[in-house]
Amino acid sequence: MIDTVLVMFAALFYLSTLGSHARAPQDPATAFHTDTCDASVWDHVYHGTFATAKDRLKVIDSCITVTGTVEAAFKKIDSDRHIRLKVDPQFKKLLNARNMTSEKGFLVVEPVCEVQVTQHDTLQEGVCQNFHPNLYRTSMHGKRVSVTGAYIEDQSPNHGWREIHPVTSITVIN
Repeated sequence: MIDTVLVMFAALFYLSTLGSHARAPQDPATAFHTDTCDASVWDHVYHGTFATAKDRLKVIDSCITVTGTVEAAFKKIDSDRHIRLKVDPQFKKLLNARNMTSEKGFLVVEPVCEVQVTQHDTLQEGVCQNFHPNLYRTSMHGKRVSVTGAYIEDQSPNHGWREIHPVTSITVIN
């Protein structure tokens, strides 16, 4: 009888501890992290005068994760957010000469459909219609983050720098 009571007590104790190991709700600023890329985000990248978005954005690696510090963020009329990321030392090799000159030594990070579209050809393409991932938060400015997305070289006129575009996730890290 005592053995049965002990087994039942142990079973109840075990079951009661399962809930305590559940993950706590995440802070919204860190809730968007994933280590894989969502290929469907390419459907929301505008292509402009190029036949496809991948003609404008030459893919170097279809999915990478980099870390660094958010130094600046700008709204663009095509609805993307243009973020300048001071990459951690191990990622400096991702920068090219155009990053060093035009982008002041930063890696560009471009989450798509983050702000209201005002550019005519982007509106015509309808790439942001019913798609607003809201990956960037102003609270991320000055913070160290992890960014996952496609690593590309922007072939647009007057660009030529390297970017993470489109972005699947941005996560604040310690």
